Amino acid sequence: MKQDVFVVATDKRSVPANTAGTGTIVTFGKSIVGTSTLFKTEMKAGSYLVDLDQNECRKVVRVDSDAKAFLEIPFTSNLASGTPQIIPWYASGPKLISVYSSGNYELNGETITGGVTAEKTGNDRSGRRDLTEPVVIDATASGAQIEILY
Repeated sequence: MKQDVFVVATDKRSVPANTAGTGTIVTFGKSIVGTSTLFKTEMKAGSYLVDLDQNECRKVVRVDSDAKAFLEIPFTSNLASGTPQIIPWYASGPKLISVYSSGNYELNGETITGGVTAEKTGNDRSGRRDLTEPVVIDATASGAQIEILY
């Protein structure tokens, strides 16, 4: 079943939206180590870990315990101790993300000129539904309308 979600953003956020997890984490390459974390319930495989400072989202591919998990690809720089920002596995796979803005905004750290629509679409050539990777949008300067199609 298709579902459209419309959001107006005037801040910096991940799309789909991230939420704060429990405890604190650090990363070492592909490894995520948590203290007082709940990875088995909050960050199952298929979820994404978000670093808004680096404009990056990384897919969680394995969870061994509530305190140990692994990323598909490491962040550009390891995450220092902080609250995990998570896009849950059940919300992490939209078919389409569209961004509309009359002003400039940033998409994954790259400036998009106003009036341009940025669209990220999953590749559907194989006959099975490919999903779009999450993005980081900074719309603090001009605001943006975001459409997410699941």
